Amino acid sequence: MKTYCEFTFEAAHSVHPYSGLHGHTFIAKLTFGGPVDEVYNWPVNLYDVENYIKELKGDHGTGLDHTNLDLKQNEIGLASLENITIYIWRKVKERFPNLEEVELKRGLAGSSEGCIYRGETLQTANIAA
Repeated sequence: MKTYCEFTFEAAHSVHPYSGLHGHTFIAKLTFGGPVDEVYNWPVNLYDVENYIKELKGDHGTGLDHTNLDLKQNEIGLASLENITIYIWRKVKERFPNLEEVELKRGLAGSSEGCIYRGETLQTANIAA
């Protein structure tokens, strides 16, 4: 059994030298697996996940939502789509060890861009630890 939860957040970032400061609506999808609860057959309680997502998004500027992700360089590194995805992975995985995948998209439906991270070992020094 796989269970997933999607959420959105609005944020600005830049990826120099390719783009200046601009904003997106980001769509994150968290997928959980592993052993299931004997009663509910879920691998994670989505009520707990939803409450944690509220913490992760924060109030305007305190979390991911309505913030400039460039200002979180110590946590995210360069605010590329891929590094933001890894940041979300690390934060959620700390609280929910049965997280299996984070998918992050940006753009309009039908013309979105995105990436998927499954906790693979990365060979780069540019990602914040």
